[in-house]
Amino acid sequence: MPVNFARTVGVLALQGDFREHREMLEAMGHVVVEVRKTAQLHDLDALIVPGGESTTIARLILSNGFQQPLRDFAASGRAVWGTCAGAILLAKAVDNLDRPGIEVMDISVRRNAFGRQTESFEADLDVLGLEGGPFRAVFIRAPQIEAVTHPAKAIATLADGTIVAAREGNLLATSFHPELTGDTRLHELFLRIGITCKYVRRDPPAALAPFLDADGRLKTWPVKAHLQEVALGYVAKTFEPGKEYSEAEVNDLVSEAHSFGDAALLRRALVDTGIVTRTANGSVYHLVADGLRILAGQVN
Repeated sequence: MPVNFARTVGVLALQGDFREHREMLEAMGHVVVEVRKTAQLHDLDALIVPGGESTTIARLILSNGFQQPLRDFAASGRAVWGTCAGAILLAKAVDNLDRPGIEVMDISVRRNAFGRQTESFEADLDVLGLEGGPFRAVFIRAPQIEAVTHPAKAIATLADGTIVAAREGNLLATSFHPELTGDTRLHELFLRIGITCKYVRRDPPAALAPFLDADGRLKTWPVKAHLQEVALGYVAKTFEPGKEYSEAEVNDLVSEAHSFGDAALLRRALVDTGIVTRTANGSVYHLVADGLRILAGQVN
């Protein structure tokens, strides 16, 4: 399902194929910033670390003072996606990288695992959370994700079981180049997995202040019932009235709103309190009219 409001997305533009990502995102209707200075990270909703030469990008990250700002960006809960070389740079463990990358994702990556550029190939992938059938992926001097450690999880593999995509909360890594296809579905999925500046800047109820982290997400679940209602109203602001959502999309929305790691609790509470309703088989969710009173802040 397409992301239906514009985001401000950064593409790290130190080296590599940042232009292709920019062009795809702009065609989708988003504002795109080619990031060459750390100050440009401040107002972004999401960030892509593109493919290219991983050792060169790692060197430029260090020489331009990007390493800690990029780690802080990832820790903020905003979406970060590494494609090909970008996946190498996000990984905490990499073979034969002669300097540290960003190192924020619990995956182990082997560089150039699929051979030289002349051995590039394409493959149809079933990607967890991606609707509409297989994704045709383009592999160019691609790395292999050799191991995925909790809380990271594999979300796509080749037919032989080789992991080529992984996700850890707001972090996404792919061995391949989605920007080289005409298929925007992975970019749409990416833009749903993290909190946004738009989300963070909205005014939370004062009563929730003790329960929010620096990025405006619920860091703990209130014990008192009336504060739970206020918290659910805050979470419900991520839903669009009249729009239908799958369970996976609901999980993505509530994951944007909290950092204590229990999306199922929030999803069930929204349904149990009548803010959100779902079909009998649990396949379709939507915000109900009575839930709008909570969105309007009419909770005691």
